[in-house]
Amino acid sequence: MEDENPEKLPKDAKTANTDAHVYDGYFLFGSNMGWMNHSWQDEDVADILVGNPTKKIDGVGVNSLRPALYYYFVFDWGFDVRVNTFKYYESIGVRNNVVFIGDGPTEAHREKKQYAAGKNSQSFENLYEPIWEKGETGSIVNPENYYAVYVYEVAKRYKGLVKFWEIKNEPDLTYDWFCAGAEPGTICNWWENDPPPGDLINWFAPIQSYVRLLRISYEVIKSVDPDAFICVGGIGYASFLDAILRYTDNPDKGKVSDTYPLKGGAWFDCLSFHCYPMYDLRSWTGDRHSDGAVNAIKNRLEVYDKTLKKYGYGGDMPQKEIILTETNVPSKQFDEFIGSPEAQRNYLVKAAVIGQKNRISGIYVYGPWDNASQSGAYDFMGLYKPLPNTPSGVVRVNDSGIAWRTVSRQLSERKYHAVETQRLSLPASIDGGAFHSAKTNDYIYVLWAKTTSDLNETASANYTFPASINVTRITVTSWEGNTTNINGRTVTLSGSPVFVKLN
Repeated sequence: MEDENPEKLPKDAKTANTDAHVYDGYFLFGSNMGWMNHSWQDEDVADILVGNPTKKIDGVGVNSLRPALYYYFVFDWGFDVRVNTFKYYESIGVRNNVVFIGDGPTEAHREKKQYAAGKNSQSFENLYEPIWEKGETGSIVNPENYYAVYVYEVAKRYKGLVKFWEIKNEPDLTYDWFCAGAEPGTICNWWENDPPPGDLINWFAPIQSYVRLLRISYEVIKSVDPDAFICVGGIGYASFLDAILRYTDNPDKGKVSDTYPLKGGAWFDCLSFHCYPMYDLRSWTGDRHSDGAVNAIKNRLEVYDKTLKKYGYGGDMPQKEIILTETNVPSKQFDEFIGSPEAQRNYLVKAAVIGQKNRISGIYVYGPWDNASQSGAYDFMGLYKPLPNTPSGVVRVNDSGIAWRTVSRQLSERKYHAVETQRLSLPASIDGGAFHSAKTNDYIYVLWAKTTSDLNETASANYTFPASINVTRITVTSWEGNTTNINGRTVTLSGSPVFVKLN
């Protein structure tokens, strides 16, 4: 196959190994989109998430959306099918969106080979046809490579309306949690063994084929929009990331060759991951509270960062951007999972702060609204309560939606400031950070007393700003958006974050 389809890269080809692509915009307070029914158009969903003053809709502070452009959908309805919808998002102030592609090949263009008995590959037919018709990067896309054509057509039409292209949703989704999560040296672990195609239930194809998907996406999208970010698609296991980084797209066991010279890290400049902390917190760990939940994010990031650095990213090669495209904890407890309205709203605000302190550029709440079936934990992860059947009905905001709106309004035009945070000299019982506005040249400090008791959001502490920070009067804003003025430089904190501005 290699000899039949030579795709030698030019010596001056830009890849994520050489091209440092940095997101320098404001933090993205995001949400997934969801589908209610045919009465609710995507524009209606965007209105209640983002807000629309012309319709007197407040929204819940979302400034970035995560829709999808499935292959079968744009193939059946035309590649322009969502252009006007995306322009509508722009008209209400949303441009830096995350869009996932690579899912849903039509039956005619789905790979026919089975890599596991009885399980149809979800990869694309002709994926290993040359990407470019003339064999030259940036020339005409080869019409026989169905995936390359798909990527080119959507990139061309939605250029400027999408900031992050996420390549498949959860390509490492598996029911074999033991092997996917096993440490190196353990039988069947993915750090030293290929993830079995039959265990990748959203893919059912080899890891090398997924690297191929990344390569095609990177080459084609960057030829259309060099400013876009190409992201590994919403992964859940660092071992899968390691497999991407250690293999090329060579179907012959991912070997390096002239045709397949670079491993997977060359073909993405952004890591997208998913984190549902309820799976990390258990009754025997005693940390089922909002600070335990944000610690789950930090722990996950630490492993991802270690894996990237193992292959030189953030060292000899450019650092990857990071986005968290699905997360939340439920507002109701199921089984042994964390779950309460207080834990949910506290978690989202803390996640936005801790995420920025740890290089995350955007966080996307899993559910726009609670599911009316209310049968499990994922049905209680919405910013809204279950929606009415039509957009003309009454929509009811959850506490989590109010909190997401408040943190977004407080921080959406500010950036985390590490030096000012250090000046706070926060004690071990308090967490938070300082966020700077370049426009007004001042800070908002987000502070809270750390929760420490299992299934309990109660915490308390007093914090006094250091004398080196000149303050005589404080304005405190709660998660609901209510403000209180305090004379002096001491603020009483609880487990719910507050936003402090100095006067």
